[in-house]
Order: sequence, then structure tokens, then C-alpha cells
Amino acid sequence: MSFLMSIFLPFIISLIITIMVIPSWINVCKKWNLFEKTDDRKLHRESVPTMGGLAIYAGIIISFLLLSKQLSNQPIQYLLAGSLILFFTGFFDDLLDMNAKKKLALQIIASSIVVYGGIRITNLYGFLGINEIPVWLQYSVTILFIVSITNAYNLVDGIDGLAGSLGVMASLIFGWLFYQFEYTDYAILSFCMTGALVGFLKYNYHPAKLFMGDTGSLILGFLLATQAINLLDIREIPNAKASIISPALVAAVLFVPVYDVIRVCVIRILTGVSPLRADRNHVHHMIGSRGFGQRITTFIIVTINLIFVGLAIVFSKLNINLFLLMSVCLGMITINTLVMTKLAKIYGKMGGQVNKKSIQGSRA
Repeated sequence: MSFLMSIFLPFIISLIITIMVIPSWINVCKKWNLFEKTDDRKLHRESVPTMGGLAIYAGIIISFLLLSKQLSNQPIQYLLAGSLILFFTGFFDDLLDMNAKKKLALQIIASSIVVYGGIRITNLYGFLGINEIPVWLQYSVTILFIVSITNAYNLVDGIDGLAGSLGVMASLIFGWLFYQFEYTDYAILSFCMTGALVGFLKYNYHPAKLFMGDTGSLILGFLLATQAINLLDIREIPNAKASIISPALVAAVLFVPVYDVIRVCVIRILTGVSPLRADRNHVHHMIGSRGFGQRITTFIIVTINLIFVGLAIVFSKLNINLFLLMSVCLGMITINTLVMTKLAKIYGKMGGQVNKKSIQGSRA
């Protein structure tokens, strides 16, 4: 019964709601001319309906409200309030191109509401030699973390199916861990996310019929960031099993979007470009430029992220600083143009479809 209520029903109900909402929303987008704006960085040249996050959020919230047994739980109430702010932030940004400073301010407000409600990072578990942190610092560190992860998922949403697939992977892992420790409400919320994202991916895999837009990516990053913090709180329980939720595991689940943002910022700074300036240096751009199609590029990136999750499980006892150092070094060794070019050639020899012009014409 617990499995049914905590995993199966949240997944199925949110999946059904999302799949039912999307066709109607696509028709609305076509009628009101709500299409993704194209520019030099976009891989799509045709008009594709956007703001698919509306259907994702509907699937998550409706199914969660139907199944949650503890809505009086204060942190959950504040989390839902914060997510509602980011939903409207993304919606109006997709609709009207909101000023970047206003978007950031609203993200900080949403994160502050969650922090005020009790969802806070209280311990860095040895990161940079820091363990427990004072209450006054918990607020700023938590807000910085939530805003950073929120924007990381916003920026990784650059090709069909990528952000949604990474979200499915993360919400599945987080949901299963919550379920193991009987954090029922958080488990339900995670599997509601999984179901909504799977329903969305039916329309978002290449060639996409709908994009999630900021309406979806901001919500996705925000919820995963808060769920990550709640998972780390489980480690404070005096229970030997809680040690399986290592900081390294949480970091590994979120690794690719965060690594991508750091990688892009470093490249921009080294080339004398503002870190805030948009370009085509993201991981998905680099891998796609090797000749891979969007589906294979998404598959490669999700597989890489799963490898880091596997490493976190194998090296669960490793110091968080050593694990992050190992992960960054491994990322630099594997996620680069040289390795991806060789992988593209191997894939082509195995019968896969590779755009050879893209490989020859792009920079190494």
C-alpha cells in the first residue's frame, strides 16, 4: 500500500494530467502565436510552441495536492509558495521577456520563502573544511545554492529532451531515497515530478512539439534544489542507513548542469567575454557539434551523469572535496571536443548516423 500511495499513484496521476493538458496547450499556443523565439544559438529554425512548463507544473501540483497527507507540514507549504512564484516568473518571462535582474530578484524571494520555512543547509559536510555553519550563514548559503541550481537547469535546457531527461533521472533517485526513509510527502512530490516530466518528454523528444521554456526549467531546478537540501537533512537522523545519502551522491545527481555552468563561465572569462553573455559553449552545443543528433546528444549527457552517480555510490566514503576534485577532473578529461569527436567516429563506424560536416567544420 505504501508503494502504491508513495510511488505508483503520484507517477501515474501526474503523467496522465500532463499528457491530457499538453495537446490543449499546444493548440492555445498556435492560436495565440506563443512560439519559441529563434536566434543564432537555437538549434530549431521552425516555430515550436513553448511554455510547456505550464503542463508540467499542473501535473506536479494537482497530483501532489490530491495525494499529500501532510499539507500542514510547514516546510512543504513554503516550498509550494516559492514554486508558485517561480512558475509565474517563468511564465511571464516566456511571454514578455522579463528583465534579468527582475528574474533574479524573484528567484531570491522564492528561495528566501523556502529558507524562512525551515528548508536550510545547516552543514557543508567537510566541503572546504567546513562542517556545521551558523544560522545567519545558513540563510545566504541556502539561497545561493537554490538560485544556482535553478539557473543551472534553466541554462541546460538547450536541446530537445535534455532538461526533462536529467529531471527524470534526478527526481527518480531523490524520490526513491525519500521513500526508503519514509519521508512520504517528499517522496510523493518527487514521483509527481517524474510522472509530469515523462508525460512532457512524450512531446519534447526530438523533433519537439513543445518546449518547457523558463516556465518549466525554473520550476524543475527549484524543486530539485530544495529536494537535495531535504535529502541532506536525513543524514542528521541517528540511523546507520542514513549514511547512504552522502553529499557526494547528491552532488553527483546534480553534477552535469552545475559542471556545465562552471565550464561555460570559465571559458567566457578566459576568452575575455562576460560570464553573463549567452553563447554556444554549453556541453550540449559542444557534443552536438561533433555530429550527433539531439536524441543521441541527450542520451550521452544523461549517461555521463549516471556514471557520476555510480561513482558516488562506489566511492561513498570518499571525502566530499576529493570526490568533487575527482569529478571535475574526470569531467574535463571526458567531456571535451577531442573525446566526443572520437566517440562520434566510433558511433559512425557502428552504423550510427553522424553529421560528418559538423565534425569537420567545428572547432576542436
